[in-house]
Amino acid sequence: MPNSFAARLAEVVFYFFRLGLIGFGGPMSLIAMMQKDLVEKRGWINGDEFKQAFALIKSMPGPVAFQTAVFLGRRRAGRLGGLLAGTFLLIPAFTMVVVFGMFYDRLNLDPRVQKFMTGMQVAAIVTILFGLKSFFLPYVRRPEYWLILAISGWLFFSGALPEPAIILGGSVLWAFRKKFFSQGSASGAGLSAILIDPKLIELISICAKAGSIVFGTGLAILPILEQDFVNRLHWMTHAEYMDALAIGQVTPGPVMISVTFIGFKTLGWRGAIAGTMAVFGPSLFHMLTWFNSAIAFLSRQKWIQDFVFAATSIIMGTILVATAQIMWPWRETPILFGIFAFVFAIAYKTKWPAWALIPLGGALGLLVL
Repeated sequence: MPNSFAARLAEVVFYFFRLGLIGFGGPMSLIAMMQKDLVEKRGWINGDEFKQAFALIKSMPGPVAFQTAVFLGRRRAGRLGGLLAGTFLLIPAFTMVVVFGMFYDRLNLDPRVQKFMTGMQVAAIVTILFGLKSFFLPYVRRPEYWLILAISGWLFFSGALPEPAIILGGSVLWAFRKKFFSQGSASGAGLSAILIDPKLIELISICAKAGSIVFGTGLAILPILEQDFVNRLHWMTHAEYMDALAIGQVTPGPVMISVTFIGFKTLGWRGAIAGTMAVFGPSLFHMLTWFNSAIAFLSRQKWIQDFVFAATSIIMGTILVATAQIMWPWRETPILFGIFAFVFAIAYKTKWPAWALIPLGGALGLLVL
């Protein structure tokens, strides 16, 4: 096993770059691979420490797999190791999404490509619903979960829950949490002051805000980013946004890489880089600064479970309503419900991963639309 610092850094880089290339199957698949390779085989951290840290990582805002990678990279090679772990995990998917973005407008003029992308969008909704399963099962017998979910969904539907900060504030149900995130917004203003392009400032602000409140699953960005980029700013169409979501689920690595396509579609290369850095930046900050020092303290705090319960309830409510709103226009093209039903049945019977289901939906769209 490598012992020098340089050798450990190289080990971190090669492992997470490889994982970024082959890490299909969603966050739980990525985490399972990391646990098997880095905890059980290579012994970067012992099993008990990993379980304790992972339990706390799930209560943190941000994509779980990305944060776990940064945590393990830091344990292996310090803060630089954590930074490199997160960076090289994202590089393969980032590259794939940008390449897709470069050819997107040209390809989208072809009616066959449009049909294929529409089918992929439908299949992406199937993977979203299946991805939420693990966030329902632990709480399905708790009436308060369904109450909070219903209230948050109604508020989002009625437009009374417009900002992620409000979603977070409602989810934790404690005033000091609202104060914490209002302080975070003030620090963001200081960053904005040194930037020139107002559109770039807006992009970074939205992505950083989303990255700060994504609890449980990266799919929580679905209602948040669409509300800003599609409904409020009109920087992209609903169809383009759904293409971004589908591509984000097909590529390896974290689902939140969809933001890379949104940034590229908005402002080219600088938008792709800035959006990606902004959405993953809060998680990177947490994992590289205070989190390691606070693990022992946090593991003794009983309020964390209540916090995760409330945050998950709110986020699930907004995702379900956003998903229903996406499916509502399908009534004008009923065949889309047929594609949805077929892909759903395949997913239920076979447990195929997203990278297989979404192209299947695309193929069906090409055949029947």
